[in-house]
Amino acid sequence: MKYLMLICAIMLGLTLGRSLAQGDESSYKAFLAEKDYKELWKKDVEEKTNAVKSEPANNQAKLDLVVSHLGLLSSTMRDKDEDLFDNYYDEAVSNLESIIDKDKKWAEPKALLSAIYGLKMGYSPWQGMFLGSKSGSLIDKAKDLAPQSAMVWKIYANSKFFTPEMWGGDLKEAIEAYEKCIQLYESKPELLKYNWMYLDALAFMGQAYLKNGDTGKAISTYEKALKHEPEFGWVKYALLPKAKTKASN
Repeated sequence: MKYLMLICAIMLGLTLGRSLAQGDESSYKAFLAEKDYKELWKKDVEEKTNAVKSEPANNQAKLDLVVSHLGLLSSTMRDKDEDLFDNYYDEAVSNLESIIDKDKKWAEPKALLSAIYGLKMGYSPWQGMFLGSKSGSLIDKAKDLAPQSAMVWKIYANSKFFTPEMWGGDLKEAIEAYEKCIQLYESKPELLKYNWMYLDALAFMGQAYLKNGDTGKAISTYEKALKHEPEFGWVKYALLPKAKTKASN
């Protein structure tokens, strides 16, 4: 169970590179939802699927679909709905493999495939024997290809934050990577509207600060997230109160 939650946390936190340049309202609403979140993600996936059907050669449309797939696949971890996960996993992987095959220098699809493999390992830890190395290799290649991609920095940060130190985890590197990710996002404010990935990055950066003993930085990070989106329930009702409690002790 602890391992499942860990993988879920690692892979939930993604940011976008070339995709969703102006944000995506339907994905944003699904991410924030406390109830019916899976249904909202399924509706979002359906919309993106129709867009791909109308332009089957459009790799950007495919990538946008996979990002929504990722949101849906991640949402199944809340109640361990493996059947729903299995219904969408193969299509997400197939689309990403197709994109990568046509554009081997596009970093974001590699990072997303790394993330989706991570979710699969959350349901089937034994697959870590071969998916683990694939996932690690993909994010390393993505980082080399796109050192200015917020999405790639986010996935890299999560891997360093949640991986045990004996297997390559590093809290200091994670914090630096989160900071880089946020800096890249905020350098283009026009990309922040309806961008749930930015909110997610702030949430995980706050957790990294808290783990490092930087309670004040954690609180200020959570407050920034709520200033951007006052209805971010995870931060509002869980993460920020926890940090404030720690600060008062």
